[in-house]
Amino acid sequence: MNRNDDEKLIDIVMGKAVLAMLHGGGPVSTAALVAELKSMAVNENNALRQRACEKAIIEVRNSANATRQHTTFKVRGSDNVGHIFSSSGPTDDKKKH
Repeated sequence: MNRNDDEKLIDIVMGKAVLAMLHGGGPVSTAALVAELKSMAVNENNALRQRACEKAIIEVRNSANATRQHTTFKVRGSDNVGHIFSSSGPTDDKKKH
C-alpha cells in the first residue's frame, strides 16, 4: 500500500494522542481521543502537524459516526439459537417472519 505523507502524518499524530492517553491513565474513548487531538493541535507550532491533528479529529469523528449508524446485536434465545439484530434493519423493505 502506497500512502502519501499527509496520511502518514495523520497516523503519527493519532498514535501519539493514543499513547498520551494510555500514559496519562485517564479514560480511553473516542471523546478522550478527540480532546487529546484538540489539545495537541492548539499546542502545535508546526502548521503541517497542526493540520494533521485537525484531519485526525475529522477521521475519528467520521469513524465513530459510522460505527453508531450500524450496530449489530447477537442474542441467544431460550432454545440456545443465536439471533442477530442490526440497527440498520433488513436489507430490503420486506418483512421476514
